[in-house]
Amino acid sequence: MARLSQEKINEIRQSVDIVDVIGEYLPLEKSGRNYKALCPFHDDKNPSMSVSPDKQIFMCFVCHTGGNVFTFLQEYLKISYIEAVKKVAEMGHIDLSEYHLEVEKRPEKKEHVALYQMHQEAQKIYSYYLNTKLGLEAKIYLLNRHFTDELIKEFQIGYAPIDPVLHTAFTKLEYSEIDMVKSGLVIESNNHFDRFNDRIMFPLFNQQGQVVGFSGRIYKPTQTDSKYMNSPESDIFIKGQTLYHYHQCREAVKKAGFVYLLEGFMDVIAMYKAGIENTVAIMGTALTKGHIQALRRLTNHIYLCLDGDHAGQVAMSKAARELEEAGFKVQIIILPDGHDPDEIYEEHGQSGLEEALRKTMKPIEFLMDFEYQLVDSLNYDDRKNYLEKMCFEITQIKDDIDRDYYMHVLSQKSGFSYDIIQQRVAGMKPRAEEEYVHREVKKTIQIIDKYNKAEHDLLFYMLNSKDVTLKYEAKAGFMYNDQYRIIASYIVDYYRHHNHLEVADLINGIHKEELIQTVVEISQAKLPIQYEEKAIDDYIKTIAANARKMKKEQLLEQFNYILDPSQKAQILSEIVKLENEKESL
Repeated sequence: MARLSQEKINEIRQSVDIVDVIGEYLPLEKSGRNYKALCPFHDDKNPSMSVSPDKQIFMCFVCHTGGNVFTFLQEYLKISYIEAVKKVAEMGHIDLSEYHLEVEKRPEKKEHVALYQMHQEAQKIYSYYLNTKLGLEAKIYLLNRHFTDELIKEFQIGYAPIDPVLHTAFTKLEYSEIDMVKSGLVIESNNHFDRFNDRIMFPLFNQQGQVVGFSGRIYKPTQTDSKYMNSPESDIFIKGQTLYHYHQCREAVKKAGFVYLLEGFMDVIAMYKAGIENTVAIMGTALTKGHIQALRRLTNHIYLCLDGDHAGQVAMSKAARELEEAGFKVQIIILPDGHDPDEIYEEHGQSGLEEALRKTMKPIEFLMDFEYQLVDSLNYDDRKNYLEKMCFEITQIKDDIDRDYYMHVLSQKSGFSYDIIQQRVAGMKPRAEEEYVHREVKKTIQIIDKYNKAEHDLLFYMLNSKDVTLKYEAKAGFMYNDQYRIIASYIVDYYRHHNHLEVADLINGIHKEELIQTVVEISQAKLPIQYEEKAIDDYIKTIAANARKMKKEQLLEQFNYILDPSQKAQILSEIVKLENEKESL
């Protein structure tokens, strides 16, 4: 079978638009000619990744990760170059059946494979039993709670019978009892038994859509155990990295432009009943960095809707702050009477839930109301502490009009004058913003001296002009900076086969990450595309001068260590020749 040529790889790359591909994984916002996004390759809090539809490349101005569509998929999905090429070919409907593509399989931990397999098997078993006589009562309970067959299938809901069906099945499939216990599905005792029995089972999925755990719910009035029982954390089930419904909601979130962040999986299902699919839920834990990183891959806009009781509002206050600090745009929904979405849907139906979800507020509004509930309005110290706390929050608001508005609101709530509040806010400093590096602030290449700058800028014009490249090849042909010299050779070689250079295609022939990043950074330099011949000549003269300088230093070093008079005379002759070349320019 044929191997992929560079031309075929370029064809595959050109079959897709990098904006569409990255947009499948990250929320993009238009920014002039380009698009911007929160970078998934570092802890980004201000959109620092730029995607260029013109050049078909991306680059982060903070961590400097950049490249073309293949590079992005390699880094984001943690796959090989060939896997990325195959994936793009599928997206671009390019047939690769006649090509020989060897994809090296990444090794998997054997114990993890067994855990995933057991959970997949458990899900099938639970689904089967829900539709048997043993699961009839559980099925009736679900139907009475407005769970249709379509809904049951969508969320793969099942039933765990009283008998130890999992232990029996796992034994027949020859899984070790050590692995059964590690899975969390079987409990070790004198006689091993299933963790879940006589419960309605809701599978929990990781971000890739694999079953990693379960939540079991009682359904009989006579059952006195806890309402919900969840799988314990394991090697494959980590609550701080799990968001319920994550793998199923991507398209809905992309269409809506935001995601509802809920407290429990039943809230997600209630929203789904009402036709709302852009939802995820945390799994009985506080919001973590793992959750935030996963949310960043979905959208920049979060509608936070945790339980309306006091504990839920405390969690909401903390989560809202963390999300805003991470660069998200946050809206808060306070559900009435301390109800959750599931309860509202059961009592008021779809229209009642939709109405409740329309009542949103900004985090600062929520915080002002929430903190004021804890204030004794007749206690001066309480009101003063509240003022100090809220003044600090107001300093975080960047918009002058918004800041002025909330200072007036605070004056009404606290009873202190607007002038006092204004003075207080003016005297406070907002949170440090050193991590919010401006999208274009840091120079992507450190210009150390005039020689390095000349090489850097000349490379920029070589990327944009074959004539400049031909002039470089004829009059210089060398760069002192190792990376620049290698990149220049790639550019020269590229123009031997093409009249116009596509940066995204040039990258296809470069397989060193640091070189790719440097090419992308140089291509994004803030230099005018149009150039003057004199400027190019000056760059080449400067580069040539540096070459002579380095050559002279090498010759002088040799001169000091050589004793033979004839060799010394030859070296002196070469040094004089270099000096004459310098004077003739």
